[in-house]
Amino acid sequence: MPNLIKDNTQKPGPPLVDPKVYRQNRKKGSFWRWWAPWIGLFLVIVFIGLAMISRLVLAVNSTNATSGEKISIFNQIKHIISNPEKQLQGEAEDRINILLAGIGGAVHDGAYLADTIILVSFKPSTQEVATVSIPRDLTVRFPKYEWRKINNALAFGQEMDYPGGGEALLTKVVEDVTGQSIDYYARIDFEGFRKAIDDVGGIDILVDTAFTDYQYPDYKYGYQTITFKKGTEPMNGERALQYVRSRHGNNGEGSDFARSTRQQKVLFALKDKFISLNSIINPSRVISALNDLGAHNQTNMEIWEIIRLAQLGKGVSSENVINQVLDNGPAGLLASTTGTDGAYILQPKSGDYAEIQYLVKNIFNNSNITKENAKIEVQNSTSEAGLASKTANQLKALNYNIINV
Repeated sequence: MPNLIKDNTQKPGPPLVDPKVYRQNRKKGSFWRWWAPWIGLFLVIVFIGLAMISRLVLAVNSTNATSGEKISIFNQIKHIISNPEKQLQGEAEDRINILLAGIGGAVHDGAYLADTIILVSFKPSTQEVATVSIPRDLTVRFPKYEWRKINNALAFGQEMDYPGGGEALLTKVVEDVTGQSIDYYARIDFEGFRKAIDDVGGIDILVDTAFTDYQYPDYKYGYQTITFKKGTEPMNGERALQYVRSRHGNNGEGSDFARSTRQQKVLFALKDKFISLNSIINPSRVISALNDLGAHNQTNMEIWEIIRLAQLGKGVSSENVINQVLDNGPAGLLASTTGTDGAYILQPKSGDYAEIQYLVKNIFNNSNITKENAKIEVQNSTSEAGLASKTANQLKALNYNIINV
């Protein structure tokens, strides 16, 4: 018969924990309780950083300037991590040259004809930037093609399988024209340009001269009329594209030289918007812009070089920007004529590029004159003195006063 009486006898409890061991375990628990969230946050930040870098690498089509092959994500991230203080090309010489080119792209006629060609030079020691716009109708000598308009360079480079592609060939001919060693290039098409501006929320442009263009392309192989009024105008991507592409405007805005000036203005407005506070606190805009740029750009700059350039140039202000357009005005360095096929072309007035090279070489030396209409003395050799004298009339158009010594 089972025993129904409850056994109230207490069973022995678990052995007591050694106080010393208890305190040690408590310290270990406190360490992980306090530090685990911070370690987790650090790992999340690292993960997001690597994801952002990977997104940036994918968005920026960095290619080898010699072979034209795309630089791998692994190699670019490795360079970012292993070479944080590595200098850019040209940095030791205190002049970094970057060639910017704009093209129509696949949906436009003459998809690979360069619509915009701008040499940008940055002087880190003084935080100065100089831009020189080169007109698309300037004639240059190409291998195999002889003398042709410079805007053919990208297409010719693809046709002839030039080492590094059309961008490398365009860089080579611009080096011949300017006498400068060009360290980097970046090319973008109209669609990438338009989307990038939309993604950052548009830009504000001060329109200096009102004009109307009755022959602006309408994407249907016809024309439309566009008008710009004098004053500051907020522009979305399409409006900004119209502003930089228009080539038949009245009031003196129908020339390639006026168009080059407008392109420079939009370029710096876009730069300012990218680094503005709104873009920094809203990174989704920058990410969207990078995604849209992915299929519409080409450059030989690696991501670490872009980051380094941004760090070096963070002190650049609008007062330190020198804008120059090569033109055929009375005091310009170019002359207009017609080619053997009757096409409109531009050639150096002097018969060679020496005057252009002199101007580009000394553009930072003359920066104070551009801003203050001051006097400059050019200390140089006898041969350069002759060249300085030869270009004096053209440089006066820029408020340059040259004294030959």
